[in-house]
Amino acid sequence: MIFEAFRKMREERPHDAAFLVTSGDRSLPITWRQFTDDIAVIVRIIHTYVPGATIGLLGENSYEWMVAHAATIFAGATVVPIDDNLTAEEVSRRLKFVGAAALIHSALYAEKAQDVGRLTPGLVVAGFGSRKTDIFMELAKTGLRFGVDSVWESGAKYAETSMIVFTSGTTSEPRGAELTVAGVETFCDWTAKALPMHPGDRSLMLLPLHHIFGVCTTYLMLSKGVALGVCPDFRRIYDAVERFRVNFAFLVPALAEILAQKISLKGRSAEAALGQPIDWILVGGAPLPRRTYENLMALGVRAVTGYGLTETCAAYSMTPLDGDPHVGAQGHVSQAPGVETKVSPSGELLIRGPCVMRGYYRMPERTAAVLDSDGWFRTGDLGRIDEDGFVWITGRASRTIVLSSGKKIAPEELEELLLAVPGVREAMVSGDGETRELTAEVYGVVPAATITTAVGRLNARLPVYKRIKRTVVRTEPFPRTSSGKIKYEAAR
Repeated sequence: MIFEAFRKMREERPHDAAFLVTSGDRSLPITWRQFTDDIAVIVRIIHTYVPGATIGLLGENSYEWMVAHAATIFAGATVVPIDDNLTAEEVSRRLKFVGAAALIHSALYAEKAQDVGRLTPGLVVAGFGSRKTDIFMELAKTGLRFGVDSVWESGAKYAETSMIVFTSGTTSEPRGAELTVAGVETFCDWTAKALPMHPGDRSLMLLPLHHIFGVCTTYLMLSKGVALGVCPDFRRIYDAVERFRVNFAFLVPALAEILAQKISLKGRSAEAALGQPIDWILVGGAPLPRRTYENLMALGVRAVTGYGLTETCAAYSMTPLDGDPHVGAQGHVSQAPGVETKVSPSGELLIRGPCVMRGYYRMPERTAAVLDSDGWFRTGDLGRIDEDGFVWITGRASRTIVLSSGKKIAPEELEELLLAVPGVREAMVSGDGETRELTAEVYGVVPAATITTAVGRLNARLPVYKRIKRTVVRTEPFPRTSSGKIKYEAAR
């Protein structure tokens, strides 16, 4: 699907914009002809110098980053997107672990990349736009002009490992999930049928591209001919939506909340503030707070939620755009071809199909713990699937608090109640099973006394065993992963 869609756009709409980039106060298009030509050049370089290799990719969201990513998988190599928040030492360890032969980086991270090169003997380090890279690209272009190679004649690996994407690591050491092009295409196939998007529409390449949600949604939009406004700085989300005249967007909850706040400061609706409506926003990566959902709907923006994991190529369930959204649910189970979902006897959500990872790279024991011989992947989430096919998550198995009395508490349930308190922005609940005491750590924009009073009112409505014994009011937000999830271990 991805490969064919790119070829079709090149042949039928070569002068349409694939990307929109900022230049001063203007946005300039990068056409499908240029995009696919640049992919072909990088494919040629990979085939010549590092055929079939594992290649690290480090940089902020950019046109060049996406060219390098697409070229790597089209060349039949394996790409490893790197979190740009990692130190040089951490990047080096990760690249050694996966046996990377090369690291491609942006100019912004040139110094870090050089440090990685010094720490990783034998690693080829190449930067976007460097003089050395430009020379190699000119040589590759010459080869292509003489018909030596073409991206459309190279063989991407569809069912084999084409990406090693590291989990976000909210509660444990990140693991490298081996993902396939077939998995990304499963996400694209299902989501494209559920959400309206057409050639000529505009959206953003805003989500971090080292995260699977960002990768999958970017390939989805490109495969449908959507022009992507390049936005490397998520703090400029409102400016980007306004500048690129976005029709819809894929966001994480924190960005959806920022956008809703910015719009409400400018007008009573998205259309009034921006001069045109935002048709819909799909929010994934973490649960969408009810407060943010209601704010978006009040601004005339239809909010759709999706649920998935790195290991499932971001595909498990999604809220329908029209009809009953079953507010509070994580959406309807995936209807992609070959995908199956169910609940285990212990209440854990399971999934199998082409979207599921092949395993954790060089971690057979951890792979066996979550992926059985029949292909069922244990998500680690507790929940149920109702008679209408909607997924309801009650908590994370690894976070479930088991009291000495035998009772079990899903901290997410209490966190959702705390987030409904006016002024509360973030909340984390933990507990001691032996003492049966629950602690709520809260960050808000109201006085601490207001928060503790609200917790007291909440306790009056809860069963005794679920009552919060201790409240800690934070003065700053929780540490988060680059995809916006709270780092629970770090927070504790």
